[in-house]
Amino acid sequence: MSKRGFFDSDTERIYFESWGDGNEAVLLGHGMGGNHAVWYQQVAFLAPRYRVITWDQRGFGRSTASTGDIGPVPAVGDMTRLLDHLEIDRAHIVGQSMGGWSALGFAVDHPERTASLVLADTTGGIFTPRIRETLVDYGNEIVSGPQPGELPLGHHPAVGPQLLDEDRAQSFLYTQLGSLTDPPSPMTIVSLLMSTDHTEHAREVKAPTLFVVGEHDPIFPPPLIESAAGFIDGSEVAIVENTGHSPYFERPARWNDIVGSFLRHFST
Repeated sequence: MSKRGFFDSDTERIYFESWGDGNEAVLLGHGMGGNHAVWYQQVAFLAPRYRVITWDQRGFGRSTASTGDIGPVPAVGDMTRLLDHLEIDRAHIVGQSMGGWSALGFAVDHPERTASLVLADTTGGIFTPRIRETLVDYGNEIVSGPQPGELPLGHHPAVGPQLLDEDRAQSFLYTQLGSLTDPPSPMTIVSLLMSTDHTEHAREVKAPTLFVVGEHDPIFPPPLIESAAGFIDGSEVAIVENTGHSPYFERPARWNDIVGSFLRHFST
């Protein structure tokens, strides 16, 4: 079964898609360079077993941002209303990069609705001095460096260079998916992420939690992810070899195997 469309959240219209007939749901949240469509390799893998929901955060993809109230805080409310709209009581929550902030925020605010939590190439708003310094440096790079549309064909900071060497068309596809709309500026989003701190509340998370990260992620390298994982009791860390910031896109078979095994372990 498939379903796609919009629902109203406050004054915004949020776009979503739902695929599969499984008894359990998986909610996938995209990063700053993406939208609902970037998860196509995960939807195809997960839908035979789960009900898989993708959606566009405010200002991304087909979702509106008419009031300018965007970022991880309103995103938690949008996720809650999306599950209500689909009459889903509980879901496995997955957040990539920027999407990790709202994923962790949802797990903190709605523990009873979080079957498990996957934080992919993100600290999800868990900060140490080193993590904060790294995000500041990343913001400065955005300001001083070329924008994705100014880079050579197939180059994108969220995709590791090895994908460009191995499959230029796939690497180019990532840039094309992100170019279909005009999302909020990266600096606006980074500022919102920097001001949304889940560090202390992360200690309250009881849902089974997996951190998965690319071996060569330049934004959140594995040592930073491992430091963030220390704030959630019992969490696991998995490293996807020879990938950058988006292993779900760069090495989908390996990422799907890691995350799929984790989800199956905590599925009823």
